[in-house]
Amino acid sequence: MSSLTRLKTDIIDFVFPKICIVTDERLPDDNSNDFIADTVLSKIEKAADEDLTLIKAKINSDFYFSKYAFRHDNEVQTLIHYLKYKGFSKIGAYLGELIGESLVKKFPDKLSDFGFLVPVPLFDSKERERGFNQSMYICRGLSRTTGLEVRNDIIYRKRYTKSQTGLSTVERARNVRDAFGLKRNINADAVTKGIIVVDDVITTGSTTKEVIRTLKQVLNVKIGAVSVCIAKD
Repeated sequence: MSSLTRLKTDIIDFVFPKICIVTDERLPDDNSNDFIADTVLSKIEKAADEDLTLIKAKINSDFYFSKYAFRHDNEVQTLIHYLKYKGFSKIGAYLGELIGESLVKKFPDKLSDFGFLVPVPLFDSKERERGFNQSMYICRGLSRTTGLEVRNDIIYRKRYTKSQTGLSTVERARNVRDAFGLKRNINADAVTKGIIVVDDVITTGSTTKEVIRTLKQVLNVKIGAVSVCIAKD
């Protein structure tokens, strides 16, 4: 870095310092990311093994992993809020990288069964309203650290569904029933590698389960799932 470039960077950092979105404190110069202090990140509650096993059974997947526990007003809830509702799309990619690092470290053999990452799709009008699909950004981060290919041309959300927030488990399942479909140009025979469905938060698993059910109706490959976090309350 040249002296002039370094000076410009120092001025920008002085005028617009990088702030931890959880603590509102300035991030250390050697922090690993631009969003959350490493000291805060390291203390975020991890998803429990028994919860991973329970969700895997609920969504009928061949593999499932989530890194964090999502609770009201905890650190990961703040990260997801900034990702989905404040336009901080790069947080999605960063979280995807973190999850991918865990997958490579813990499940190298399992990963060899899969070749594609598929984001849970938003309905077109919803994606236009938000400006992006947060699950796609998570996929991009996952791809960087796992080497798996992101595919956005396999499944789509074919009808609008109301928010799952506040709905019971039965209502959630009914809300997303038959909400997804395979894209017309997809050649099922050409999909010879397993698929990992990617979402930000799994609560009851109804949405992810429906995506997996739709894929399994046509594709004869393993279908797994990954989320940033599991809702705990």
